[in-house]
Amino acid sequence: MAKRFYVATRKDRGSEAQELVEVLNSLGWERTFAWTADAAFDLAQYSETAVAELAGVKDADVLIVLLPGGYGTHVEIGAALALDKRVFLHAPDKTTLETPYPCVFHYHPNVTLLISERLDVNALVDAMALPSNRE
Repeated sequence: MAKRFYVATRKDRGSEAQELVEVLNSLGWERTFAWTADAAFDLAQYSETAVAELAGVKDADVLIVLLPGGYGTHVEIGAALALDKRVFLHAPDKTTLETPYPCVFHYHPNVTLLISERLDVNALVDAMALPSNRE
């Protein structure tokens, strides 16, 4: 089973992402880039942060997405799919998944959708242990 992950979501959802990170770390998983540690970076750091975030996606075995995400979330999804990574995408409901319109990349064969009001970390871990949709 893969053991390196990257979490993509909005910065204001950092505490929710951190809860997930702590559970995965306790199970032996390693986070490839901790963007929540950069809560107060400025424009001068954007270039460096963009490069580091994409390196984090590249170094990860899986990308975990918590929707709704920020502007960079779909860039990270695209990068992961271009690198043939598995993507686990959580949305609290179908409306959030398809707003402002349905995204075809949410339905890519490498994407596993998890739709529930609150992220069920155990269901996510179980899904990550299953073979990918393309195997």
